[in-house]
Amino acid sequence: MARVISGWLRYTVSKTTRTGNGMTMARLIEAALITTGLVAGGYLLGNQIASLRLADRSVQVRGSAEQPVVADLATWSLGVSSSGDDLAAAQLQLSDNIAKIRTFLAKHGVQPTDIEISSLSVSDARANQYANGQAGARFVVQGGVTVRTANLEGIRKAKDGLDELLSQGVVLTTSYGPNYAFTKLNEAKLDLVSRATAEAYKAAEQFAKDSNSRVGGIKRATQGSVQVLGRDDFMGESEQVNKVLRVVTTIDYDLK
Repeated sequence: MARVISGWLRYTVSKTTRTGNGMTMARLIEAALITTGLVAGGYLLGNQIASLRLADRSVQVRGSAEQPVVADLATWSLGVSSSGDDLAAAQLQLSDNIAKIRTFLAKHGVQPTDIEISSLSVSDARANQYANGQAGARFVVQGGVTVRTANLEGIRKAKDGLDELLSQGVVLTTSYGPNYAFTKLNEAKLDLVSRATAEAYKAAEQFAKDSNSRVGGIKRATQGSVQVLGRDDFMGESEQVNKVLRVVTTIDYDLK
């Protein structure tokens, strides 16, 4: 920088001598000071920008963790109906069918407290203005049961043995499930997140090593929700007893 200023002064003096402008020594010194300030200011500003960029260096990494689990709750809804011109007889028939379902479930280890009786619904064909005198029973009564149990093996056997109900004259109008759920997400979440974070940090360390840097603190972090996936792709998650928990964590680390 001193060489630049010295050269500039020699050039200025020489030019002044040739042109006869009569520039005084005071003005030369003033100009030199201004030039020195500009050069120094530019140098300092350049250093500040470089420091700012260095401070802003960061890397975004992702870490994931998975854990196989087994469902601990089964739900199953079974619906039945009965019909007839006598409402009381139709209701009695429905109650008998529901009793047979409960006995069938108990045979496979489902506790009475795990069975909930659904509300009954009754439709009257004569009250339907669009029936147009069509033949058929006047009353249709619908009902059923909903099962919530931890006895997954009992539910599996019951599903495989539904022919037994049919042989007793019980025709199911609906059968939703069985569906299987894993209810201990909160207990598994902490370990999953910890493992995902460790994987993210490992990736950041590798990046820092490749770029001759060191991993600093966390700038920001985003944790995805825990996903419950079916073990197999060809079935829906809720239909499978065997499941996989998965979580993905995204973290921005400073680089030093």
